[in-house]
Amino acid sequence: MKQSSDSIQQIQSSFGLFNRQKRLSAFTGALLGVLFLLSSGETGRAGETQAAPSSKLIVRDVSVFLVSAHGKKLNDTTLFRSTTPGYVQSRRLSADASESDKPAPLGLITFEGPATKDIDVLLEFPSGRFLAHWPTARIQSKRIYWRSQNLLKESSLSMQLPDSDWLSPLQKADRLYVKGIDKCDRFILYDVELNHVPRITMTHAENGFQIQNADSYPLKSLTVMQPAGEKDHWKVAALDLVPGIKKEEKKPEAKSDQPAKAKPADPLSEDALKKKAKDAKANQLQALGNQLRAVGALPQLADAAKKPADKKATPATANTKTPAVLVPYIESAALSQTDALEIWKKQLADLGLGTPEIAHVLRILGEHALREDQATIVYCMDESYLDKILPLEITPFPDVVRRTGIVILLDADPALLKRIDALIAQLGNQSWEKREAAQKSLEEYGKAAQAQLQKATTSNKDLEIVYRAELILSKIK
Repeated sequence: MKQSSDSIQQIQSSFGLFNRQKRLSAFTGALLGVLFLLSSGETGRAGETQAAPSSKLIVRDVSVFLVSAHGKKLNDTTLFRSTTPGYVQSRRLSADASESDKPAPLGLITFEGPATKDIDVLLEFPSGRFLAHWPTARIQSKRIYWRSQNLLKESSLSMQLPDSDWLSPLQKADRLYVKGIDKCDRFILYDVELNHVPRITMTHAENGFQIQNADSYPLKSLTVMQPAGEKDHWKVAALDLVPGIKKEEKKPEAKSDQPAKAKPADPLSEDALKKKAKDAKANQLQALGNQLRAVGALPQLADAAKKPADKKATPATANTKTPAVLVPYIESAALSQTDALEIWKKQLADLGLGTPEIAHVLRILGEHALREDQATIVYCMDESYLDKILPLEITPFPDVVRRTGIVILLDADPALLKRIDALIAQLGNQSWEKREAAQKSLEEYGKAAQAQLQKATTSNKDLEIVYRAELILSKIK
């Protein structure tokens, strides 16, 4: 019995020791848990820039538009040719093989965030037309509709672009795949031509340019890229905002003090018949008096003094001239292409675009905004105007939508007129090669040279110049 009692006491002692160790372990674990939470909270506050990836669905829509100061359309079919892959059917003329790898202005939509099923993307064009899009979508009247698209983290591409293609980097970007019924890519592309008449004029100033914006929408992040004497270098002028014209509010018309016109009286009423008889008697007396004056029986009446006609008050015409805004050079020295594009790289990042979208825009700007023959104006379109001419609707609505429209304005440089005059004179050069080169250059300028070419057809005495000018005008029209 004593041995049994000792065994029980030993078991109880061991069990008590076990409980104490268990409580101590639990307490230690709880303490470590609190310390971990405190340390993780401090780490989170100290390194907020290293936050976890956002779970929000972010949609970025960026469009690049090319327009002539003498034109009436954004991305007019006459301004450039298509360099999209062959499977993207375009209504725009295809570029020659030697220029097929050159970037062209295109709209781009990308998606970032969690995978999402059954999302609809609708683009409308109230005044314009679509020329190309990818992946394939349904075009209905004035809209294009990508229906029931699945945004996936992993998928296979419908068409793999070669590494040499200028659109290839978009397929390698860190963006969601857009998969429809039978087509899949890492983006949505569209080529759209929209009606738009630019109302921007530019003149040279001592330290930059004077810009006039006669539209009601402001021009944001405006830059002027002017070719310098050094090859592949440009002088850059920049300004954050060029305001537009504020529309004057129309004041309500003042109510007239004159009583409202009475309803027409009944011609057979008693009052109407009496008035008619009275007027007839007055006419008879007037006719009799005229006859008596004609024979000298009555004296002639003096002419009544004519009252000066009341001059209608002409409202003072408002001064609608747009005030010019100075856009100064950011540096006195000319910049290389890389440095010039670096300015827009920072501006696009401030607008919320990611690396793939910024690289896409810079490729287009490098091809079309940095020209050797003229200064170009590049600005960010007002978002409310972009929503007006190209509405975008996404269902279900994503967490974040960022829309950006970049406009490259050509043919606004006053120095271009002198160059066109020189090319017109070259149409009569003794060298056939030089005449042909001048004609080709003038055809490329298109409507920018139209007014000067028409003047040459009527005032120039050189028949060769007149003939070639008429030939160029027939192609422009």
